[in-house]
Amino acid sequence: MIKYKHIVIVAVIAVLFYIIGALFKILHWAFPLGENSHFGGPELIVISVMFWAIAAGLLIFKAITARGDDFLNK
Repeated sequence: MIKYKHIVIVAVIAVLFYIIGALFKILHWAFPLGENSHFGGPELIVISVMFWAIAAGLLIFKAITARGDDFLNK
């Protein structure tokens, strides 16, 4: 069963990716991946949004599969 700490961990990872992506975007940093290709801030922000979507999906799943009316108090 999914616990709240799992959802919080995914959300914290999303926040970290977002902060690092914003820093890379502001400072115009990028990792070179090969010829004429790089991995920078926008890609990290997209990964962050994916983690936020996963966290939201897990929270919705937790709310639907919870037993009882007080699922946020468990």
